[in-house]
Amino acid sequence: MHRSSASASVCAVYRRACLGQTCSLKTFSRPSPSYSKPTQHRKAKAPFKDDRYAQSPSYHPRSGGDKRLTPSEEFMEERNRILSLSRKISERNARDAMKEKAAMQLTLNSESGTHEPTLKIFKRPVIPPGHVSDLFGIENLQNREVLPGDFVEIRRGGVSSHAIYRQDFDQMEGRLQSTSITHGGKVLYHRTADVVFRIPGFLFLDHIQKKVGHWDVEANPISPPAGAAKAAVDFADEALVILGTHYTRFNKLYDTFWHERKQRALTTPEAAKFVFSKEGPDAVPLTLQEIYATHMFLTQDPNLAMFIPSVAVRWTGEFALRPPQAVLTTQTVVDWMRKDDPRLSQFLEKCKKLVKSYRAGEDRSSGIWKETEFSASDKTIIEFVRQAAFHGYDDMFKAPQLVHLPKLLRPLQAYEDISPQTAFLFLNEIGIWPSWYNLEINRSAVALTSGGQEEQDIMERIRQLNPQSLKRDFDQDIKKIRDEIKEGKSLPKRPIVLQSSADMYRVDPCDAIRHDFGNQAVYAIDDPSASELDDAFSIEPVPVTTLTPVPSTWVHVHVADPTSILPPTHELALMARDRMQTVYLPERSWPMLPRSLTEGTLSLSNNGLPQKVMTFSVRINDSNGEFLESKIQPAVVRNIKTLNYDDVDNVLSWNRVEGGLEARARINSSKMTTPEPTESPEPTESTAQHRYYRPVTGSIDTQDAELVAQLKRMQIVAESHLDARLRNGSFNFSLGRSVIELTPYPLKKVPNNILDHPVDYSKWQQPQISVGLDPGFSSPSRMMVAEYMIIAGRVAAHYSHANGLPAMYRGQSPPAEKYTEMFQEALKSVNPTTGMMDIKNMLPLRPYISGAEIATVPWVHWSMGLTDGYCKVTSPLRRYTDMVSHWQIKNHLLKDSGSSAPVFDQDTLDKMTGQIRDRERSIGMLEARSIKFWLIEMLRRRHAAGLSGVLEGMVVNFTGDGYNVLSTRLGFQSVVKATPEETAQMKIGDQVQFEVNNFNSQRPWMGAGHICML
Repeated sequence: MHRSSASASVCAVYRRACLGQTCSLKTFSRPSPSYSKPTQHRKAKAPFKDDRYAQSPSYHPRSGGDKRLTPSEEFMEERNRILSLSRKISERNARDAMKEKAAMQLTLNSESGTHEPTLKIFKRPVIPPGHVSDLFGIENLQNREVLPGDFVEIRRGGVSSHAIYRQDFDQMEGRLQSTSITHGGKVLYHRTADVVFRIPGFLFLDHIQKKVGHWDVEANPISPPAGAAKAAVDFADEALVILGTHYTRFNKLYDTFWHERKQRALTTPEAAKFVFSKEGPDAVPLTLQEIYATHMFLTQDPNLAMFIPSVAVRWTGEFALRPPQAVLTTQTVVDWMRKDDPRLSQFLEKCKKLVKSYRAGEDRSSGIWKETEFSASDKTIIEFVRQAAFHGYDDMFKAPQLVHLPKLLRPLQAYEDISPQTAFLFLNEIGIWPSWYNLEINRSAVALTSGGQEEQDIMERIRQLNPQSLKRDFDQDIKKIRDEIKEGKSLPKRPIVLQSSADMYRVDPCDAIRHDFGNQAVYAIDDPSASELDDAFSIEPVPVTTLTPVPSTWVHVHVADPTSILPPTHELALMARDRMQTVYLPERSWPMLPRSLTEGTLSLSNNGLPQKVMTFSVRINDSNGEFLESKIQPAVVRNIKTLNYDDVDNVLSWNRVEGGLEARARINSSKMTTPEPTESPEPTESTAQHRYYRPVTGSIDTQDAELVAQLKRMQIVAESHLDARLRNGSFNFSLGRSVIELTPYPLKKVPNNILDHPVDYSKWQQPQISVGLDPGFSSPSRMMVAEYMIIAGRVAAHYSHANGLPAMYRGQSPPAEKYTEMFQEALKSVNPTTGMMDIKNMLPLRPYISGAEIATVPWVHWSMGLTDGYCKVTSPLRRYTDMVSHWQIKNHLLKDSGSSAPVFDQDTLDKMTGQIRDRERSIGMLEARSIKFWLIEMLRRRHAAGLSGVLEGMVVNFTGDGYNVLSTRLGFQSVVKATPEETAQMKIGDQVQFEVNNFNSQRPWMGAGHICML
């Protein structure tokens, strides 16, 4: 198990402190029309209809013989069409306003008996200041569910509908029931994931309620007022008018943000502020219509070639910008297809021979595989097909390349269906990708840049300009400062001046105040495959005295200290800010900081050298686990003992683990591997086995009574703190989680650029895939380490709040008040010893649990039982937010020395939290989808080898054609098809047997069929 699974195991115990599911960015689609209304109610031509890429060259008539349009003519035609539609909508709105005015006049006259004219001004609603940002802010994200009364844009197959959301989860049925009301009162059944834009509480805005009336959702949850859907369509029409009016300005978005501002992503509000010239602190607020008009433009068919919507676009409003070369590639290949360019036929002729040779199993070390050379035009076409494979599975925004893929590949006469899966198969058969290539790496907007040239250049500058920062022998520096203090010499009270972003701290600002823990043993417990060790622990029993009359223990959480050498202005710190955190995928990791630092200079490894740390300490009441006092101090540790989780498990008590030792046996027996393990070949560069940084076993001498006693004492202290949290309402529940282990690890990198010749991947070692359950809740050592992480986070939060430091806190709101009674009943099933809730009681309540979030004020973390705030501080080698917390705290610790380091103010952190939230969500989605890819690939291989796909699981909820199941062996969820008669006999939590029988690793997706109830 490498660091990704090891870290995940620990974090599982307190993962509600983390942000919720993150999302990776997917790409664009090009269906037509983009924003169609139901045709039975709309007479106007559908706006944004884009046929520039139609295969027929005569689709756009021109005067004269040439019937194709130039790009300028296409733009003007499209703009004129939109302006024409906008005028029609404006005229219709004006007529509606006049009718409304006349009707009101008649009503007033009849009531008063007079015929005096009454003035009524028709205005578009303008959202109050601050509300627009809430569309993509923490207020919206804390409740990720789409709620009744929301305005929603539902997008399926590239076609959008505007509606009012009506219903979400039917608790009594345990079924997902997402429905919305569209124009004309039509009920639209859809997935919540089909919602790509929402305005929370739209139907309850004052001006909307005046128009359609109040909706009492509690009394009548499925019938919004008459006219509600029309209000949604009218709102979309108003946005469309604005879009047409400002179309020229909208068309400057891409060049402005990519070329002038050098941005690689933007959000809807950022784009809207530019288009409507509302940038700057004194600008007037955006209107809802302006925000939505911007969203419409960014998701318009032709513009999806430039702007890639995030999977979580309705939460984040985030779009990645396609590189200009990628945009040009699509335009070029489409143009070649229109003209039947001979470069296409030449490329296909090469590929026909390669595919035939591949399928015949011919030797690829000679013949056509050696003779074939890809020209520049060949590479352009290959890149076009690659984009179709990357982004062709997006159900909402279809890739423009996919529309033209059939025309490109059908002449090969090698594929029956032309689909994104065909694109992947084609590229595999011509030597571009191996069959096990994980497309999620390319689909995500997360740039995996670790180890690149820029990073190497920065490290070289450090070695030349600041070589002293990389040394580990710093005792003389600290001794010199302390000797000067003893001699009465005061330290110079002046701020640290950094001349450029290449400057590091020449002298550690905290050397004068570092506490030396001497030879006190500290314990770094992790997996042997973990490369960077960033936390360790130690405890000190406190003698009972008149000053400390209560039996207590000092807990010290020692954390790696990269900010001892890195100021927040350094170019390496800025790179860490852009990366935000280390990315762990089953095939390899991409560290936030250079490996030479995280695995060497800054790692808490047991190499006999002293190590600088930030120590978060608290004195805990032995009897009840409550905090008595706390402190934070830069420190030095000298006696680090690195231990493995499994070895520590063997000496700790299992009494607080749900299921006890049987749980470990279940975890160990859950692993499923393909191909089945065989005798390993002689290791070579391509067959190197799993990488371990320490011995897999034997890190503890079980005969060392002092060591064993200390570990058991650490467990008792951690459990006392857990008890305190349980008394405050903390609980855990485990849905299981798949852990992937690949051999070899890390996998050999597949070239990201297209090479001159096809690659013979048959010479590469096919990875062995092992899938098992995450041991996080079934390992006393992992649970202990997680508890110490929580302790450190509480200490940091308390210190920051008590001293008025701007900080980033993690929290989780409790469920809505109307669900309180339901949760109180479910919490009665929490095991008072382990803190685990019966999963059967939790499953029906999951939709009502809000996700954890990040904010700049301390707040409650409901499921962790924390009421005094929580900050992440224990992983600064792999999380940028932890580095920020360290800089903030050090700045305050140094306030008396006058040598204060740069600090982040409140406004900076407020802005940063949104970026952090979005980045963490994107990375989380990339990691989750990559795990799913390898899981499905393992099951697919087993199926292809004739092995059984029958598994057991638990019913999670019901769908329209079956149910969702949780595999109790491998920890994944899947949709299972079942008849109404079969599901009628089930309830949530029932045990079932099912068979996984349908696979698409590249999507990634799997399907299963119901066998029986257990």
